[in-house]
Amino acid sequence: MAARLITRNEIVEIFAPARKVIQGSIDHARANTTLERYARLHPEIGREAGLQRLAGQGRWIMLADGLVATIETVDGFSVQSTEAQHNQGRYLFGCPGGLFTVKREPHDENDPDDGRYVQEALHELLAEAELAPEIDAEAPIVGYLAVTSTSAMLKIRHPTLPEIMKIPVHDLIPAAMPAPSHPERPRTRARSTRTKTSPAQRPAVDGPPAAP
Repeated sequence: MAARLITRNEIVEIFAPARKVIQGSIDHARANTTLERYARLHPEIGREAGLQRLAGQGRWIMLADGLVATIETVDGFSVQSTEAQHNQGRYLFGCPGGLFTVKREPHDENDPDDGRYVQEALHELLAEAELAPEIDAEAPIVGYLAVTSTSAMLKIRHPTLPEIMKIPVHDLIPAAMPAPSHPERPRTRARSTRTKTSPAQRPAVDGPPAAP
């Protein structure tokens, strides 16, 4: 039986709980890998393209290590790679329904090295990972977090998708619950049924008699 087509909303629901942690790691990595910072640290490199490449490598490492330190604070997310693998530049994170990694080259859609490593780890991961509801264990999702100095994109591969699904990290927010079709009207205040009484009908109170 063919796997069911996975939807964008399902991917958003899976990654939404980790959005703040992911964004926090991105912000930290960006703040510490600006082009200006690398120009000061490496005045011997005069070519801007070279500084951009150094900054990109630093951003990738800081982002990946940031996720290693924080992603397991989110239920259903885990670090699947080992410290020895991190030293080799291999980072792998588990999520409900599959796994994701951080792309070395954000603009490279093929990324053969990352792709090969992810595929090799899939079988072992799925034996231990807790799958999200209605996600086919035989058709796991595979995510690639692609981050530049100005953009952050989650790229999803899945056997049922004809092409890569791309979701900006800032869009990883579940859609709001729909409003009820017949919202309850605000209750009106009930009018008092008491009738006004004349001064003569009011009960007497203690005190001096009124002057004639």
